[in-house]
Amino acid sequence: MLLIMISLAVLSGLALWSAYRWLRRQPRAVNPGDQPSTPGNDTARVIEKSAAAPAPHDVDVEKVRAANAVLTERLWRLAFAAPVPMAALAPADVEVRDQVSRALDSDGLDAKFLPRRPTLMPQLIRVLEDPRAAAPRLSRIIAHDPVLTADVLKLANSSRFKTSAQPIETIQRAIVVMGVDELRGLVAVAMMQPVFRASRSNFPRFPRMLWERTERAARAAEAYSVQVHAEFRFEAQLAILLSALGPLVVYGATLDAYARFPGVTPNAALCVALTCELGAKMAPRIAQNWETSSRLSAALEQSSSEPLARALCIGELLGTLSLLESQHVVGAGEALEILKGAELSGELLEHVSSRAA
Repeated sequence: MLLIMISLAVLSGLALWSAYRWLRRQPRAVNPGDQPSTPGNDTARVIEKSAAAPAPHDVDVEKVRAANAVLTERLWRLAFAAPVPMAALAPADVEVRDQVSRALDSDGLDAKFLPRRPTLMPQLIRVLEDPRAAAPRLSRIIAHDPVLTADVLKLANSSRFKTSAQPIETIQRAIVVMGVDELRGLVAVAMMQPVFRASRSNFPRFPRMLWERTERAARAAEAYSVQVHAEFRFEAQLAILLSALGPLVVYGATLDAYARFPGVTPNAALCVALTCELGAKMAPRIAQNWETSSRLSAALEQSSSEPLARALCIGELLGTLSLLESQHVVGAGEALEILKGAELSGELLEHVSSRAA
């Protein structure tokens, strides 16, 4: 009996470790601003069909969120190159802190703080409403963007999807080959990528790292959804994308506030503190402004344990952890301990990794 218990413990640890390996294997994501939007580069890792999924496991959402909060703060400190601990704030820093808090916490949030919704995003979201009409609607959306059209055809003709010597030359054929579910996620990421391009001279690394975390998290959230609630796989990606807009809004509002104090260097540690405090609060407000579904808004409120909310928090945890590990901030041993502390199922994570690799 003792030997059996030891064997089970070893197998459980190996499963958790193998689950984390898939994110370590992912190539570095394309940073917004480094080159034109090429969704095929990063979002083309199709969730491969595999053996029947294991039975869904209960997830302690609060433990996952707590672990992700700690990791996210570490990621923001890295992105802003912030010292630890934070030094005493200068009077200008205090004024900036108060201005940002008042502006973003107020009920009458100024629309200037909200990112502009991609023009075609409402059409993409409506694709969910009628699965029977999804293919023609998606075809029309892609046709509106020549760059996206070229990317989709290039991906469809790649070795991953191509099944014959004849080239795929139409979007309709590409949809048949790649599938609606795969293309919806690709199009959503492509639409959102320009929003994250660095356009400021202060801390330009932050939006780039935020985007890289977002892409990693979207892949993980989709993989988790495929395993437990396949009908939410696209919305899981949208939830990740919308969630990332919250920190981006805080970043912009903070630098705008500092711009009112000529000669004052923005305090990196204060930027981290404000992003941690206000970032998550902004995402539901953005979702409401963009008129997304009530299910997406509820997931972004971070008070739900519904499947979509679980996909969001698990995706963000895995995305954050993998990026920190790739930046050599978190070691392999510590990564494994974090996963164990969040009480994520080794069997579930192993299955997720097999589909997202």
